[in-house]
Amino acid sequence: MKVSVVLPIRNEEKYIRSCLENILNQDYIADEILVIDGRSTDTTRAIVNEIIEENPHRVIRLLDNPAKLTAPALNIGIQAARGEIIVRMDGHTVPDKNYISACVRALETTDAANVGGLIRPHSDTVFGQAVAVAQSHPIGAGDAKFHYSQTPQYVDTVYMGAFRKSIFFKAGLYDESLIRNEDYEMNIRIRKAGGKIYLDPSIKSVYAPRNTPQKLWDQYFQYGWWKVETLRRHPESARWRQLIPVFFITTLLMGLLGSFLEPVKVLLLAELALYALALGVSTLSVIPKMGLKAILFPLAIMIIHISWGLGFLHNLATIGRFPYMAKQPAVPRVHYVGSVKGFSDLRLAKRG
Repeated sequence: MKVSVVLPIRNEEKYIRSCLENILNQDYIADEILVIDGRSTDTTRAIVNEIIEENPHRVIRLLDNPAKLTAPALNIGIQAARGEIIVRMDGHTVPDKNYISACVRALETTDAANVGGLIRPHSDTVFGQAVAVAQSHPIGAGDAKFHYSQTPQYVDTVYMGAFRKSIFFKAGLYDESLIRNEDYEMNIRIRKAGGKIYLDPSIKSVYAPRNTPQKLWDQYFQYGWWKVETLRRHPESARWRQLIPVFFITTLLMGLLGSFLEPVKVLLLAELALYALALGVSTLSVIPKMGLKAILFPLAIMIIHISWGLGFLHNLATIGRFPYMAKQPAVPRVHYVGSVKGFSDLRLAKRG
């Protein structure tokens, strides 16, 4: 089957060469590589053009993404793709040499519409290494199996993904009104359309996590904020791993406000003690792997939990007024609805 790699990027000069070279050197040669650039302001486009010139025998196409966001980029790539299989890549990710072949094999041997594998965070900075371990640990990842599971299985979502292109005619394209969480929302609609999501641990890639506390905070605050938008569209998709941080932050805030009452104060102290115990046990479990660097592990975990929970609550409290919107391009609140006739017939259904 023909394979199209779809790679949305913006300002990825640090990672794009390594990412593209790993895609080009796969043991399964993709029929085309579509690089969709969100009008980068660094040297990203120049690097991509250099790689195109260095590989005249390969089909590498650089496409423009005026919206500068991930969901529109993916839609541009999917509609331009000529392959029967769409392999979604990320500029911050380095796939293993057999990544594409493992994706194709999983699609051919299962009835899944989307397959994906394990994500292995890796960083050269000390805090980034703590984040990498935190994102791969059950206390940080919850039951998101693509962070740690070694068992092939059907799941609710996977990292990135490789799709049968036909599923987009049934489920529709990516929702361009979502700045974050667009992958998870897409997988919800795939499942609603009768498709299955499959996790194959032999599909592996390395991801560069956020390497400062501020960047990690911003990332998970936005994840929590945009999760509410996904739940507004699909309330039945709520998972316990998503609600526990919200419950923790809510009860913590309520406890602080009512701490002048002795029973509330006792409950607040009990909650903090249990959380400290969970952090302590988890930190002890990673010491053999991290050594003295494990001292930053609980900080990374707390940032993930607190920022995610506060982002979620901020959306509810402000009824969807995103605090970072001033930093983002204006995006129409539009949701793609699929059509069996072809992408040219995709209908736009305006959201409220």
